[in-house]
Amino acid sequence: MDSVHRISRAKINLFLEIKGRRSDGYHDIETLFQEISFADQITLRRTQSEYSVLKCNNTRLPFGKRNLCIRACDRLREAAGWEGAVEISLEKNVPLGSGLGGGSSNAASVITGLNELYGLGLDNAAMERIGLEVGSDVPFFIHGGAAIGRGRGEIIEPLPSLPQPLWMALIKPRAVSVSTGNAYQWIGAGRRAERALDRAQLEKKFADGDIEFVLDLVHNVFEPVVAAKYPILENYKKDLEAAGCLRVGMSGSGSTFFGLCASEADARAAAAAFADREDLSLAGAYHTI
Repeated sequence: MDSVHRISRAKINLFLEIKGRRSDGYHDIETLFQEISFADQITLRRTQSEYSVLKCNNTRLPFGKRNLCIRACDRLREAAGWEGAVEISLEKNVPLGSGLGGGSSNAASVITGLNELYGLGLDNAAMERIGLEVGSDVPFFIHGGAAIGRGRGEIIEPLPSLPQPLWMALIKPRAVSVSTGNAYQWIGAGRRAERALDRAQLEKKFADGDIEFVLDLVHNVFEPVVAAKYPILENYKKDLEAAGCLRVGMSGSGSTFFGLCASEADARAAAAAFADREDLSLAGAYHTI
């Protein structure tokens, strides 16, 4: 085997709450990750080079040690004793700074792809540990699907997939990209969690395909504080609601908004309403995995 290909899917946070600040400086969170069909494409090829290299269609992507794909290679080399190198070809579709986890998904794809390409024999638990050294969201992308994330987001509790995909329209304002670190600073240290997730309830509701429950669940602690810094974001949320979306939420620390819809046709119609908007770097219809 000379190469492997990975579909490196994005995620949305259907629910995101902060439980408190930890002694190590990180925050304990409780979130509901949901993998979606929007994706980057990654091909990993064996190389005789001494160093791993990254080729990408997006020149704004950090390269070298700042890139999560290269960091994933380095961590895998240290943890698994792998001494090779790889050529990474990345077709980048997920916008940078969008709250969709594109970089973390790419890192997870590199870890799972190298495990297959070089026959390293790592199980999911081992790959999750390596992924956590790269980023807090990476362990989720080793699993994919739907899952509760606790701790820094790395404690993963998988959930059943919805029986039928839930369709949505996604939009990302071109002018607003939010640093996750800044978003945590804006929250402040003294905030108390307002809502919590019940795993048993989620397992039943997801297995039953209870869409009304999912709609009522949508919550993001970052949304009001990010919107306070960027008041224009409220306009984008209202635009999605006016386009017929049943419930609108912000993913991660922003600035992408997802509008959940009753059907594929409704999601495509909502996304089409934004197709010619030059103020958006993303407008499309996608579904849960």
